Amino acid sequence: MRRVWAGAAAVAALAAAGCGSGGGGGGGSLPEGASIAPSSTPGFVSFNTDFSSDQWRNFARLAARFPAVKSSVAILKNFKPFAGKEVDLVWLDLRGSGGDYVVLTKPNTRAKLREFVHLQGDLFAQGSVGDLADDKDFKQAFEQLDSNASVRAWISGQFVQGALDDALANGGAPPRLTHDVGVLHSISADAKAESDGASIEIDGLIEPTPDPATFSPSLPNDIPDGALLYVSTKSLDAPLRTILRLVGESVPNFNTRRSQVEGVLGLSLENDIYPLLKGESAIAVYPGTAQIPRVLFLQKVDDEQKAASLLRRLSAIAQLSGSVKTETVQVGGESVQKLTFTGTPVTIYDGTAKGKLFVTNESSLAEQTITGPTDSLGDDPLFRSTRDAAGMPGKVAAFAFGDLENGLPYVLRLAQQAGNVVPPEAFANTKPLDGAVVYLVKDGDALRISGFQTIK
Repeated sequence: MRRVWAGAAAVAALAAAGCGSGGGGGGGSLPEGASIAPSSTPGFVSFNTDFSSDQWRNFARLAARFPAVKSSVAILKNFKPFAGKEVDLVWLDLRGSGGDYVVLTKPNTRAKLREFVHLQGDLFAQGSVGDLADDKDFKQAFEQLDSNASVRAWISGQFVQGALDDALANGGAPPRLTHDVGVLHSISADAKAESDGASIEIDGLIEPTPDPATFSPSLPNDIPDGALLYVSTKSLDAPLRTILRLVGESVPNFNTRRSQVEGVLGLSLENDIYPLLKGESAIAVYPGTAQIPRVLFLQKVDDEQKAASLLRRLSAIAQLSGSVKTETVQVGGESVQKLTFTGTPVTIYDGTAKGKLFVTNESSLAEQTITGPTDSLGDDPLFRSTRDAAGMPGKVAAFAFGDLENGLPYVLRLAQQAGNVVPPEAFANTKPLDGAVVYLVKDGDALRISGFQTIK
C-alpha cells in the first residue's frame, strides 16, 4: 500500500508555492493543494486551519461541549505551528482500505517545514502531481462551495458511479446500469461551524440534472408532535418507476413476472398505485415500547374512495396468506382496517381521512390522524426553530427533521435492551445535540442537500 505522509506533501507544496501563509481567498476559491494533486485524484478534502478565524473559534466553542471531541481540540492546537491556513487531504486511491492518501500543508517558515518533516519521518515522492485544479468537474464543484467553511470536500463522480456500476454488475446487472439515469460528475460538500450549531451543504452534479417535484410542506400540521424523526417528499411514483425500470433491465423476465402478479392480484401499478403516490407524503417515527417504535405514514390523495378501496383489496390479499388477520374496527368515529400478524406483536391500522391515506402501528396515531392532532409537529418549538435555523425555503423536493435530543438516547436505550453494551460516554456525547433539519432542492445544474444541526 502506498502511504504518503505530510512531510513529503509539505515539500511538494513548498516547491509549488513557496513559504508563507496559505489558504483560501474569497467565496468559491480553489484550495492551493489542488494545484499539487494529480488529475487522477478520486477524493479531496480541504480543512480551514486558520486558528484566528471565526470558523475555528466557533468550532472550538462547540466542540468543547462534547466530551469525546474536547481532547481532540487540544491535539489540533498542537498542530498549529506546522499548519498554514489550509491543510488538504488528497486520496490517490479510494479502493480497499482507502489508506493511499497524502496530506498537503504549507508551514509559515522553512524552519517549521524542516521540523515537521523530521517529525513525520521518511519522505515519499509521488511521481505525477499537478492539475487537479484544472479539472473541469472539480473546478465547477469546488467553486460552488464557501471557501471560508471549516471543511470542503470533493469526490469524483466517475469513481463513485463506476464503483456502483461494478457492484451491480457483480450482482448480475448489465454494465453501466446507473448511466441510464444520468452521468454523475461529482459530489462536493462543505461544513461550517455557526454560533448555534453546524451547517452542511452537499452538491451532486448530474447530467442531465434531475428535476424533482417540489412542494410546500403542509403535513407537519397534520402530524402529532413528539416525532423523533420525520421525513417528507412528493411524487413517490417517480423514484418507484425508476427503480422498477432499472430492476427490469437487470433481472431477466422481471417485467413479465410483474405483469403476471398484477393480473393475479387484480392491481395495476399504472392505474392503481402510481396515481395515489403523486401527492405529498411523510413518515414519522415516535418512541414506543418493547423495542418497536411507533410509526405513522401519511399520503395525500385526490380520491379518498379509491385509496380506501385499494387498502381493502391489499388487506384481503394479505389475509389470504393465513398469517394475517384482517378486521374492520372503529377508531376516532371512522371505520379502519386492523391487520394483526399472527405470532408477532405487530398490529397495523390503515384507512383514509381528510384527504389522506394513513398506515400506522398505533391506534392512538390513527385516531389523531382522523380527528386532527391536539398538538401538531408543525407547532412544535424545536421543529420550528431548527427549520428556521436551517433556512429551509418554502418549497423543497424533500426534507427530514430529527429530534436528536430525545431520539439518540432512545436509540441507545433500545440497543441496551437488545443486550448491547453502551458506555455512559455515548449518552454524555448526545446531550449537546438538539434538533436537525436537512432538505433537498435543485440549484442550477446540481441537486443540493442542505442541513443544520442545532447544538445547545
